[in-house]
Amino acid sequence: MKKFAVSGLLVLVLAACSSTSDTPVAMVEDTATTMAEDAFVGEEPSPVEATKSPELMQLEETWDFAASRPGSDIGQVFQLFRLKQSLGPKNLACYDQESGNVCEEIVEAINVVGLTEQQLTLLLNSLELPHRVIERDCELLMVTEEFVAGRVNFSVNDGLVTGWASEGGGNFLDQENC
Repeated sequence: MKKFAVSGLLVLVLAACSSTSDTPVAMVEDTATTMAEDAFVGEEPSPVEATKSPELMQLEETWDFAASRPGSDIGQVFQLFRLKQSLGPKNLACYDQESGNVCEEIVEAINVVGLTEQQLTLLLNSLELPHRVIERDCELLMVTEEFVAGRVNFSVNDGLVTGWASEGGGNFLDQENC
């Protein structure tokens, strides 16, 4: 019986070693591999682009423009913004006398004079700072006397920001264009 088992095992080993790659199983594997390789070579991988909303693109362009202007310190803006956020929600830091003039310093670091009204609005919205126009083309606008700490009041002439002040901060900084 032992002889029969050994000879059967020997026949199986010889049969396995002597098989060629022409067998249908090998052909299926080769064909599948070849088809997959052909498909991979034939198709150009398309780069995956993250689609950004037009609003986000416009905001990024505005920040890039603001950063490129002389006198602006965008690094300082983001440091102050993080400080403002760490002191509490929304503009709580602007109410707090101990935090200093964080909101006013943010606007100072942006160097807002010379930006368009739309650019300034985008920047201030992204920084969660309330704002309003109080003077347009040398005419004072009707505004409420309600005090909102940190709110940026600004004047606009021909679409460009010509002056600003932060409520609770210093005096109105204006280029005296009128």
